[in-house]
Amino acid sequence: MDYIFKPMSYVLVIMLGYLLKRAGFFGKDDHRLMSKIMVNITLPCTIIQAFDGFERDAKMFIIVGIGFICAFVPILLMYLTTGRVEKRLRAYRMLNIGGYNIGCFSLPLVQAFFGNTGVVAACMFDTGNAIMMTGGAYAMTSTLLRTGGEERESVGDVLLKFVKSLPFDAYMMMILLAALGVKIPSVVFTLTRPAGQANAFVAMLMIGMMFEPAGDRALLRETARELVWRYLFAAASAALVFFCTPFELVVRQTLCIVCFAPLSSLAPIYTDRCHSDTALASFTNSVSIAVSLIVMLALGLGFVL
Repeated sequence: MDYIFKPMSYVLVIMLGYLLKRAGFFGKDDHRLMSKIMVNITLPCTIIQAFDGFERDAKMFIIVGIGFICAFVPILLMYLTTGRVEKRLRAYRMLNIGGYNIGCFSLPLVQAFFGNTGVVAACMFDTGNAIMMTGGAYAMTSTLLRTGGEERESVGDVLLKFVKSLPFDAYMMMILLAALGVKIPSVVFTLTRPAGQANAFVAMLMIGMMFEPAGDRALLRETARELVWRYLFAAASAALVFFCTPFELVVRQTLCIVCFAPLSSLAPIYTDRCHSDTALASFTNSVSIAVSLIVMLALGLGFVL
């Protein structure tokens, strides 16, 4: 039953963060401190931990490309189809349409249903996804929409946004070492394990601290609109990877499930950095967790029963 209770525990942490904020334990802007801890400490350590015991398999690197495409395409499509939308709302739509929460949410489900083979496939998918989620989506959105001002940014400015993202740097470094077959000393994994294991708690608590119930019908409609498009794209992606890729069945089933993973816990942070609606992004993120839990459990049970 861990595959049910572990994701549910994340929902409880979100509720804890929100209730503590309502009780006055956290201030209105304290989530920014939590986001700094997550982006600069716990998430990079989690990324390093994901490569513990990794064995190079050339075929599995194809999954990295699939993860990147699944995270990149919906953001591009949202940009191309929202030309007449006000910039602040457009930034929200771009940053909350693509990308997946694999490490903090999906791996317990994948491990329970498909074992280590599924975990490796999910981690490779997350590697491609993370190129966008740890800096790519923010760099793309802020550059295309010029959220920092009307001055056109140079290629160097765009690259700097990637380089200044520690999670992105960690992923690129670990991918390079894995591709070159470099063996990482076990002491590196030992030293980063405590911070890495804290990432899920920090991320979910931060989302709870940012969360505000959407009492406005317009906000509810916007959330529903965003998630309908997100899950339609997820369904199309899942069908393509299940029927059109050459991997063994358990890998295709895993990829099918992770296509329905909830929004990245970084989405509200980058929404805030683009001066968009942080509360709406956090609400959308929380709803996506509930929807994804139901869909992923149903798919997983359908595959294994």
